[in-house]
Amino acid sequence: MWPEFQREAPFAPVLFTQAELIVVSMIWGFTMGFGYFSTYHAYQLTQRLRRLNAFVILVWLEIVACLGVFGIPTILMACGVIGQDNLWVWLSIVIGWIFQIQCLIQIIVNRVCVLLDSPTTRTRLKLGMLAWIGFINITVAIIWLPATLQINAHWGKVNKIYDPVEKVLYLFTDAGLNYYFIRTAQNRLISAGLTKYNKLLRFNKMIIWVSLSMDVLIIGCLFLKNPLIYLMTHPLAFMVKLQIEMAMSNLIVLIATGSGIHVDEFESDNASRDRMFTGNNMQSVQVQVHQEAISRFDGEDSASREDTKVRQDMIPMERLDAALFEQQKGDGVLRIRPNLAAAQSE
Repeated sequence: MWPEFQREAPFAPVLFTQAELIVVSMIWGFTMGFGYFSTYHAYQLTQRLRRLNAFVILVWLEIVACLGVFGIPTILMACGVIGQDNLWVWLSIVIGWIFQIQCLIQIIVNRVCVLLDSPTTRTRLKLGMLAWIGFINITVAIIWLPATLQINAHWGKVNKIYDPVEKVLYLFTDAGLNYYFIRTAQNRLISAGLTKYNKLLRFNKMIIWVSLSMDVLIIGCLFLKNPLIYLMTHPLAFMVKLQIEMAMSNLIVLIATGSGIHVDEFESDNASRDRMFTGNNMQSVQVQVHQEAISRFDGEDSASREDTKVRQDMIPMERLDAALFEQQKGDGVLRIRPNLAAAQSE
């Protein structure tokens, strides 16, 4: 099929045995199962927010890339419905793979950025990961496409070396970001006395091994006799990783809600909001959490306020999308309006 390439030898398609087809079908079945739950949870998330933000867009792009752009052409090619000597099939797979790893890394980065104060640090982390993963994307596309199209033997030899190296680089990147998240959470939250986030850290420490095992699965499948089986593990692995990230999102929201803080689903960096704060020369507002004990007797209000614990190392309010603090007239009670995105001071 157009375009045709000049090769050293005729194209030799990879043949699947009956056992390999059974394995591929089982992998695709598990992928569809995780895809169903991920799609359902993404729909619930979209309905809950009633608007699109960076996190929601990344989730939906990940689902479309795994199931549609990457998964469907791969399973059709494995079953022999479409031919392997087709540039557009391989190009679709490469594009789907690019969106897979870029979106998932940015989802993890957004989770890390929730805990970072400095807009400069957040921007550098996001752009740095975008450039680093982009470098991996470009180099893989340059090497992998000629190798799979069997242009010549040289590209095939280079691909056998670089493909595992690229997978290991991604594994280290994934592990490094999760380690950075755990260390930052321990330094910023746990050491500040927010012990409710211990649940989040324990969950992340356990679930990170499941996430990293998906990368190990892909690397292991590279060494199978059939070089194309590992392609089917990509959608499965990234669907599992996406489900883990969405579970982390729900856990962060639940813990923060239980602490009286509103978290806007990893809306860690909003440009218009940052411009609003910068334009008004407003400083970061810090939240101090304390308890109030209020008693009433004989028709008279007597409020005794007891500060149980003041958090010294607080995250700026715009970082967690905390609400406006509203002073109610007459009762002297400081209340939180939970659905506003930022605090303003006159």
